[in-house]
Amino acid sequence: MRIEDEHAQPLTIPGAQVIATAELRARLEEPLETRPLLFDVLGEDAHLTVPGAIWLPGAGRGSSFEDEVQARLAKLLDFATRGDRRRPLVFFCSGPECWLSYNAALRAVRLGYGEVRWYRGGLEAWRAASAPLAQPRVRWKEGR
Repeated sequence: MRIEDEHAQPLTIPGAQVIATAELRARLEEPLETRPLLFDVLGEDAHLTVPGAIWLPGAGRGSSFEDEVQARLAKLLDFATRGDRRRPLVFFCSGPECWLSYNAALRAVRLGYGEVRWYRGGLEAWRAASAPLAQPRVRWKEGR
C-alpha cells in the first residue's frame, strides 16, 4: 500500500487486473448480475463520476491492511456484493497519477475478492473518451 506521494503509479497491480476504458464500457453493458460494481475512491468534494459508481472517499487511504479503513471497507464490500467474493469490482480515482484507487484495489484483493479490476486511467480517461458522467449512486461517509 502506498501512503506517501499519491502520484506516479505503476502499470500493473498484484492480485488484480488493469481495465481500460473500452473494456469497462463493454462490461457496463452486461446484465446486472455480471456487470462489475464500480467504486470511485476520489477523496475530494462532490463530483460527477462514472454512471452507477459508489463513491468511497477515503477507501484508498490508511496505513495498513489491519486498520479501521480496511475493517470498514470489508463491511461495505460484503454488503455491496451480497457476500459474493467472485463479483467483479472496479476501483478508480481521478486519473493515472492517483494512488487511491490502487490502494483500494489492493485492499479488496487482501479481503479475498477474486475479480478485482483497477481502472488506472480513472475519471481522466473516462472524460477523454467522451463517456457520460453522473452523480454517484451512493456515498460512503469517511470515518464512520
